[in-house]
Amino acid sequence: MNELRSPINQILALALTLILSAGAGTGCAPAKEKVTGAADSLVIQPDIGASDFAPGDRVVITSLRGNREHLEIGGRYTLDGSYTLASAGRADLAWFVTSHGPVDSTEVEDTEHISATKGSGTFHLEKTLHNDGWMHVSFYVDGRSIGGVYFGEKGFEDSVLRKIFWSELPNPAAGNSKHIGSAVSAGAGASQTSPANLAILAYLGDPVPAPAKLDDRYSPSNLKLAFNDLSRKLGITALRLEVDESEFPFVVYGLIAGRCDYHALADGARQLDGYTYAGSVTSGDERGTYFAVDMIPPRELPRARIEDCNRRLMIRLQMLAASVRAHKPDSAPRPIEAESGGASTR
Repeated sequence: MNELRSPINQILALALTLILSAGAGTGCAPAKEKVTGAADSLVIQPDIGASDFAPGDRVVITSLRGNREHLEIGGRYTLDGSYTLASAGRADLAWFVTSHGPVDSTEVEDTEHISATKGSGTFHLEKTLHNDGWMHVSFYVDGRSIGGVYFGEKGFEDSVLRKIFWSELPNPAAGNSKHIGSAVSAGAGASQTSPANLAILAYLGDPVPAPAKLDDRYSPSNLKLAFNDLSRKLGITALRLEVDESEFPFVVYGLIAGRCDYHALADGARQLDGYTYAGSVTSGDERGTYFAVDMIPPRELPRARIEDCNRRLMIRLQMLAASVRAHKPDSAPRPIEAESGGASTR
């Protein structure tokens, strides 16, 4: 049965509703709502980061909008821009996110990619962010990236990937790092772009250059002389001796005749005037021991980059020692000096 209300009751009820509504609006809602309905309601200033394109290819981002004020998980966003494709007849142009770490896979939406044909054109992409990471717009041919550009939000540095240590292009040119490249397997290929590998690269950070005013004792040539002195004290023979100077701290590495325990290198390096033992990797047998050792005191590291140096050091030691092992002969060459063999520890 319908309830009949007097005009006075209806007026009072309406007034009460208006009062409650007004109170809720002024007391709870912010002056500018953070979340809106449309994916292009709020303008976000894009910040362009690292890029890697084949000759003639290009992507230009002209607009980034969303239903939230900032880039964050759960937000819905639109991306507009232009492209030029010269390296392939057709490619998929997609807006993807390189995660900072392992995440559950998500289904690719139709709005996240378009088919691009050779030449120039424009694109409009829409995406819901499901995980945290570095965003990029890239060309794909047969599921393999052939280059793209990373971007994020201006004012939020962590949202932008500034530098890449890999190339997604076929047969990328070799880097100009001195020595360190010999330790990297040429067959690594596209696996370098996997989310797990990118997370490791981001954690390691950029290479650290040598200080402008470096003590001459730690120059590559004097590090070799210091290790030769160490070899004489320990009664060992270096069959191969190199210094990786691609970044700081410089690392001595090579091949020792016979078996040599790392404890001997550590104790010997600490006894050298002005040098120390800051870490090493050694392995081998009676035929020879391949090694990499850091003999530079920690006080010589750039104060603002000490953490970066330490993060990268162990990986570098492993890479350099592995590069020697990969080229070590089945039988070690005959030592130049008469006395050889493994050194005993103190």
